[in-house]
Amino acid sequence: MPARAVLHALHGGAGALSGVLLFVVLFSGAWSLGHDDLRDWLRPPVATGAGALPVERLLARAAEEGSDTASASVLLPGPGRDVFSVCDVRQSCRLHLDPASGRVLAGVPALDILLNLHKHFFAGFPGRVLVSLFGIVLFLLCLTGLLLHSRRWRDLFRLRRDRSLRVALFDLHGLIGLWGLPWLLLFSLTGALSGLGALGTLLLAPVVYPAQPQRVFAELMGAPPPAASGQPLATRVDLDRLLARDAARVPGFIAQRLTLVHAGDRQGSVEIAGVSRGVPSTANFERHLYRLADGAWLGDRSATDRGFWLRAFIAVQPLHFAQYQWLGPGWSSVLRGLQLAMGLGACLLCASGLYLWLQRRARTADRRVPLLWRLGQGVCGGLVLAAAALLLALQVAPPAVRAGAWPGLLFAGLWITAGLVALAGPRDWPLARVLSGLAGFACLAAAGAHLISCFARGHWPAAPVDLWLLLCGVLLCRHAWMLTPASAHPRLTGDLHA
Repeated sequence: MPARAVLHALHGGAGALSGVLLFVVLFSGAWSLGHDDLRDWLRPPVATGAGALPVERLLARAAEEGSDTASASVLLPGPGRDVFSVCDVRQSCRLHLDPASGRVLAGVPALDILLNLHKHFFAGFPGRVLVSLFGIVLFLLCLTGLLLHSRRWRDLFRLRRDRSLRVALFDLHGLIGLWGLPWLLLFSLTGALSGLGALGTLLLAPVVYPAQPQRVFAELMGAPPPAASGQPLATRVDLDRLLARDAARVPGFIAQRLTLVHAGDRQGSVEIAGVSRGVPSTANFERHLYRLADGAWLGDRSATDRGFWLRAFIAVQPLHFAQYQWLGPGWSSVLRGLQLAMGLGACLLCASGLYLWLQRRARTADRRVPLLWRLGQGVCGGLVLAAAALLLALQVAPPAVRAGAWPGLLFAGLWITAGLVALAGPRDWPLARVLSGLAGFACLAAAGAHLISCFARGHWPAAPVDLWLLLCGVLLCRHAWMLTPASAHPRLTGDLHA
């Protein structure tokens, strides 16, 4: 076969084989980029006029709510984060406080559904490795798509909307692929390294250290804090003064997390973790250790002390999840917004590519085409509708009931129902049109409900999430309105007409 035919077969076959699940990975990945903003969007506004309470007061307030503060890890308020959160040793944050008043803020655990879907498909570490494999598939699709492209300058700006749906989607597919290629490569490479790098560490640890494989993780994360002495601690250093002293000692360091270890012991320690300006890393690797009794400095750990390959592996997480605080607040907001836009564009790239492949294969007698068409509508369209309905339901529900199990059941029920209707429903039913319209209405209603509640409280809302929801809602509704009956449910025994 000619080389171009081989590339066509490889690009189309890989996209068709993994297109539906790749859409799920990309869509849940775009959700994870805006996860923190959605969490703040659902919470009631914190007090902005008064200053924050001392850390000791907030820890005492957390103890009143039943949290163990002897060995606690707290997330500090700062740029892009308005609340004081108390977490356990696994970094699972269950208690959130208003830093100005100590008021308990209701959590929104239902938002973690799509975040966990992107991280590991609800299957733990094996699921994390499986998700990483889709990074390799995305890289392969980017590479073959670039080689197949004609590389003519006019294609960088061509979008023929006056011809047919197939031609318009073909041009749109090329535009997104060309303009978004740097971000697509970033998504694919960092996503693949995230899970496969961890798998390689687990497999090589017994080879490097046969007697003590866990020593690899000690070298990766650093030595543990000093052990407890068994002697009680009478007084301890003021944590707010310690934070101020640490900021003066290390300029450019942004404290994000404070961890107390053996807080009631004389050898207890406190760890200040965060990000350093200009260092692509996370709070897991940028840490300053002090003795809790007198605030004596015990040592620093940073990604800058590691080798080149380890520093590259450490940079994977902040680059993949758009954690750009180490570039400063201005660049961080711009790059996060751009990366979110490209994440949604990658979803459209995947959907348009799948449609084009189905249109091409519809002229053959391939029995897989109708099944893949139905599966794509149910899984992809159902996921978008379930996510939009989840946001609407969480926004209109009282804060006291958001932590129940019903949001997860609602999300799963809508997604499963859409898949079952796609597989068992009437063949000529315009399911894609219905799902797009309902998802667009849910996005618009969620943004409207949030704006109304903010205006009723006399509070001007944070605009980014509402603007994104309004934009997505308008585009989804327009898509549903513009779909003709033939394009909404094409006759897969012949050409797909627009």
